[in-house]
Amino acid sequence: MDDGPVRYSSIYLHFPFCETKCHYCDFYSLGREKTGPDDADLFEKALLSEIALRGERGEFADRIETIFLGGGTPSMTPPESMERIFKSLLKWTSPGQGYEWTMEANPSSITRERFKAYRDLGINRISMGVQSLRSDHLLKLGRVHNEREALDALESVFESGFTNVSTDLLCGVPGQTLADLDSHIQGLTAFPLTHLSIYLLTLTPGHPMYRDLPEESEQLDHLAFIHEKMTGLGFEHYEISNFAKPGHRARHNLVYWTGGSYLGLGPSAHSFSKSTPIRFRNPNSLHRWATPLLASPARLPVEEREELTPDQLELEKWMLAIRLEEGFPQDWIDTDSRRRKVEVLVREGLLESHPRLGGRLRATPRGFALSDALVRELS
Repeated sequence: MDDGPVRYSSIYLHFPFCETKCHYCDFYSLGREKTGPDDADLFEKALLSEIALRGERGEFADRIETIFLGGGTPSMTPPESMERIFKSLLKWTSPGQGYEWTMEANPSSITRERFKAYRDLGINRISMGVQSLRSDHLLKLGRVHNEREALDALESVFESGFTNVSTDLLCGVPGQTLADLDSHIQGLTAFPLTHLSIYLLTLTPGHPMYRDLPEESEQLDHLAFIHEKMTGLGFEHYEISNFAKPGHRARHNLVYWTGGSYLGLGPSAHSFSKSTPIRFRNPNSLHRWATPLLASPARLPVEEREELTPDQLELEKWMLAIRLEEGFPQDWIDTDSRRRKVEVLVREGLLESHPRLGGRLRATPRGFALSDALVRELS
């Protein structure tokens, strides 16, 4: 029996434009040198068409709980264009109570006036990509801002009225020291941040900086230092790379990390339907994505669709559980082989009984850093 379309309450919108492509970025994005004069208009028209098609199919829930505007650099989009996009979306749905609508931003695209306009549209959370507060490292990473511009931009975000603000940092950058990380964290938490994401820099073997990456032991030292520093400042280490003040975990990202359903709109956007369970993706190309949406009749531009097998779901169950602070129920340890492996992992300091949630196990901070190994052992 057909129960009708999946109705999504978490929406991701991918904005592909950037000032320039960062040297380490694997996401689909287009620097200004790769875009034409009409591409922004093309993007908006195609996105409005995609929203309308999904709306006509009944795929938006009555209440949208989370929206994430990612990219790319969504904060390069003029507020008047963002307003048209939001009005189109809200023809089909309404904000849920206590909703979280996040926009990614880069320091070079932030002004108080623009961000006040975004706040008036309903955006209530900002995630700002800082990555480093050393200007020479920022240059090495291909960022277009410097330390002073990052701090000035963060001040502008708060002055424009946002109170739920996250920033990103990178660790494991070639030449980075623990003193650098300490200085970066102190500089950012001097502001009333509610959330901080700190990612280990990962590069493909062919990348020019790959050979300069620190050894695994140094990376583990960085991650251990970050855990101690952030928890000492009152942040919860609730996911491998994410720290939040109590009550301010990233709700949209938790949909991903708990295996929930979400709908992605825009070029390269991914979607997942938990009930089917099917994962699908739009083309990694502005023009391949936009062409079917602007054809007559318009059609959805889904390029890849995959129904997950029971084995894939079992693997993802472990991957998702191990990356979260809540861990997993002890009754998942349902074979003698798994019980023996857990005993070893506990002795090695990678797993522990959850200190607050009875009947559960979780990764230790060192286990977080070696989560891939835990998944291999337990899945």
